[in-house]
Amino acid sequence: MGIGHSRRQQSFFPTDWKHEVSHRGVLRQLRAGRGARPLSSRDSIHVVLKINKTKLRSRSLRSSRCFLITQQTIRKYAQRFGVKLEQCSIQNDHVHLLVRASRRRHFHFFFRVAAGQIAQRFGLEGLLAPPTVTDTSENPQTKGKLWKFRPFTRVVRSWNAYKIVRNYIQLNEKEVTGQIRYRKTRLRGLSSSDWEILWS
Repeated sequence: MGIGHSRRQQSFFPTDWKHEVSHRGVLRQLRAGRGARPLSSRDSIHVVLKINKTKLRSRSLRSSRCFLITQQTIRKYAQRFGVKLEQCSIQNDHVHLLVRASRRRHFHFFFRVAAGQIAQRFGLEGLLAPPTVTDTSENPQTKGKLWKFRPFTRVVRSWNAYKIVRNYIQLNEKEVTGQIRYRKTRLRGLSSSDWEILWS
């Protein structure tokens, strides 16, 4: 869980994912990432929540207290809003979720409340870093906030895409815990022994 690994994690979704079923995150800077958020009551949704690491004292969601709060809050509000949490991986500076819900509004409630409650609990427990001199390179829309972007979401519309996303999230989890070595080729670069470890 070193500094080099966290830098490599900044690009955390494959470039061949179609923009027409993805929304927000870094895509907010593109026309394809704006407008109404595509959601589905029939398909799973891949969600990525990315933080400003400089806003945390520990600089990582994997620190023991930050990890516990993030995990507890996600589970609590997934249950409250009827969102099925199929997969969750908390990384140093982002969270991967694979979720499903029967109504679109349940997703919206979950995204907004869970993210807000995580930030609030971090503040109440003194986990947020004190204000620093203004960084002119920082996005003015997210300056001073824990979350760097609005949630990135992608509708997972086929069984093959679902398997890829599940494996990708699981790979992130195995990498951050040091069980599988990071490779730029990601899933394509896994050896037979890595595949055995992936879901062990």
